[in-house]
Amino acid sequence: MTLMAAIAATVSTISPLVTASVAQSLPPAVIAVIDSRMVRFNSAAGKDIQNQLDAIRTKFQTEIAEQEKTLKEEETTLKAQRAILPKDAYDAKVNDFQNKVLTVQREVQIKNKQLETALGNAQNELQRALKPILQKILKDHNATMIMDVSLVIEKTSGLDVTTKVIEALDLVLPNIKVELPAVNAPAQ
Repeated sequence: MTLMAAIAATVSTISPLVTASVAQSLPPAVIAVIDSRMVRFNSAAGKDIQNQLDAIRTKFQTEIAEQEKTLKEEETTLKAQRAILPKDAYDAKVNDFQNKVLTVQREVQIKNKQLETALGNAQNELQRALKPILQKILKDHNATMIMDVSLVIEKTSGLDVTTKVIEALDLVLPNIKVELPAVNAPAQ
């Protein structure tokens, strides 16, 4: 027997032993499936977050629309004054107008950042509330893991625990206060 044949024979006899011992040390996989998107949008807390964000977004859009209207009126007036104002005075007004436009743009960026932060904080609170619920689902179903349905290609019926999770979450966390973070004064 050649050296290579001896090594191959040894590996082929050891390999099933190693595989068997590893398989015996791992518990059998029992997987539950959850649709986390459905939990986010169909739970009472998820709906509450969305409703509050929609209201805040609408308020912000109204505020910005008013500022844009004012800026457009000022721009029209400025264009009409171009022929009658001295160049220095006109240039000063244009500069002032451009600064107002930049201020509104910064304000929009700040408001968008506030919305993102508020959404992130609310979703984090939702995730914290979900953790013990998911752990209880694991225990109740003797499952070893919960997997998001978006990662599953094929499954049999009876694995989806989304409805149970939403019902439990609605009892524990029916709403979440969406709070906008304080605005830090921008450095000028």
